[in-house]
Amino acid sequence: MQISRCVPVSQMMNVGVALLGVALVSAACGSSGGPVAPTPPATATPATATPATATPPAATSAAGPTPEAIAAAKAYSTSMGGQTFLVLHRGRVLDESYTNGGSADRVQLLASATKGFTGMLGAIAAADGLFDLDEPVAQRAITEWRSDPMKSRITYRHLLTMTSGLRELNDLSGWLDYLPAPVDYPGGSTFVYSGDPNIFGLALERRLGGEAVVDYLARRLLQPLGITSLRWATNFADGRPNLSGSAYVTARDWAKFGEFVRLTMASRWTGPSILPRAFFDQVFTGNPAHPAYGFYWWLKKPVPTALAATIDANNKRQYSQQIKPIVDQPMIPDDFVMAKGAYGQQLYVIPSLELTVVRNGPAERNTFADVEFLTRLLTGFRR
Repeated sequence: MQISRCVPVSQMMNVGVALLGVALVSAACGSSGGPVAPTPPATATPATATPATATPPAATSAAGPTPEAIAAAKAYSTSMGGQTFLVLHRGRVLDESYTNGGSADRVQLLASATKGFTGMLGAIAAADGLFDLDEPVAQRAITEWRSDPMKSRITYRHLLTMTSGLRELNDLSGWLDYLPAPVDYPGGSTFVYSGDPNIFGLALERRLGGEAVVDYLARRLLQPLGITSLRWATNFADGRPNLSGSAYVTARDWAKFGEFVRLTMASRWTGPSILPRAFFDQVFTGNPAHPAYGFYWWLKKPVPTALAATIDANNKRQYSQQIKPIVDQPMIPDDFVMAKGAYGQQLYVIPSLELTVVRNGPAERNTFADVEFLTRLLTGFRR
């Protein structure tokens, strides 16, 4: 199914601010080697086979992506198995399309892009005073680590930036199973893409004093943004969600999160107060071990050659494959940020271009290339 239109987001409100609403109606604008996917949640809406009935918008904005660029990016996404395609410029939906089994009410796998929610939750919890970002987690949460000379120094910031120095572990049964992971590097010194988000989840759970992490996420982030579709495919026998990669959400709800990020980065957010700007900015600030990685968000920031080689060596060439092509592409602005998951789950936010873009793919194809998509979308961009 395809829904192509140019609709002001402010007309689709259910939370009183310019967020993407859950009900879209046709309207024209004015002249202006991959990981294994988790099992989908039982509440996921089945894909629909309804044929496309799109009506092109009568007019397009004088600024933003050209119709030709949108069509080129969409065609590339579809050819790579794309299921969702949602482009917003200045809060207006320029194109919304669903192909290859996708639909507007179908929750989509986020895979590692789940971490975009987890990282923001870390900043919110710090703003709420549950911990200090530079506080060792052993101090008041992971008390099992107090007697370990290396683990006792691991901070919340280290966990939120994948710099705990802990070895990656796989095929675990729950959050507690991450605690015995060997220490390969001092905390804060080395980027290792690992299970840190789930150790963070355990630490946060213990600081919450009874409230589940998923309930805290819903209360402090999802509900204020009007996000109602997010579901968890629990990969752990202990009943806890995999905060690294098991969330599912509709494209429209994911776009709400992207718009919150875009408008806050641009100092234009007028919706519910969620966290102070100083804490928000931590999410999108790189660190010495990986300048192009924030609190689980990818950033367009240069990485020195020697450091890039170290990151690649420790992470299966992840830097070269995931973010370096974007860093090296001058067409992509420097304020670009991305939540990225396997199989082509992408949330792109570019505040300077006033763009938020959602793209999802199926859990059996991992050939989608960010730069191929973005260069098509940004060619001829009208400021």
